[in-house]
Amino acid sequence: MVQDLRDYWRRSLGNIQRCTRYVGRHLLRELDGPLVLAMDEVESLFEAEFRSDFFGMLRAWHNSRATKPRWKRLDLALVTSTEPYQLIENLNQSPFNVGQILELQDFSAAQVAQLNQKHGHPFNPAGERQLMELVGGHPYLSRKALYLVASKQLTVAELFDRAAEDRGPFGDHLRYHLFRMYDKAELVKAMLQVLKNRTCADEKIFFRLQSAGLVRREGEAVVPHCLLYADYFQRHLRG
Repeated sequence: MVQDLRDYWRRSLGNIQRCTRYVGRHLLRELDGPLVLAMDEVESLFEAEFRSDFFGMLRAWHNSRATKPRWKRLDLALVTSTEPYQLIENLNQSPFNVGQILELQDFSAAQVAQLNQKHGHPFNPAGERQLMELVGGHPYLSRKALYLVASKQLTVAELFDRAAEDRGPFGDHLRYHLFRMYDKAELVKAMLQVLKNRTCADEKIFFRLQSAGLVRREGEAVVPHCLLYADYFQRHLRG
């Protein structure tokens, strides 16, 4: 095992090479059993300048499991609160479209009602239905709405009135997606097409928007994932 990582990191290699060699030649060589490398809140790296190199490195580690016995000991568990496909254009270098994917599904109306009960019924039955219409059972948005009203930070009326505002109850989440589309003209164009015509001509672009949780199919139509997204992006996107 390398005793001084500072000396190891000063070797005349690129960061990806140093990291890969350290894991393969030192960590995995020293182990008798498997190693699970779990990373939570991976989305915090999506804005890093080195994100493509980093995620490409993880994909290369995964690929090495097929040909190198030592790397078969390594398993990766990546947890993210948003789908990364809209940010990683070359899916062949992405670690997110291989292995087993466990996807958190939207809440059903019955599940939202159960959560509302556990929060002390901050929403009446009509409010529950309106919340489902607004966020479509989105787990994070549903949970945040219930928390904000139950903790009396907002009334039910204030939550719905301010839902699509930049500084409203869901502003951080909405801006997160908006900012990540701004420099990708093809995504903006496709999202505007969804908003105006309920279609998306490019299937690959549809897949990226769907994987980001922004759109869904409704029969033959392509629609925003929920009313909140439709209202917000209608206000902020320009072709």
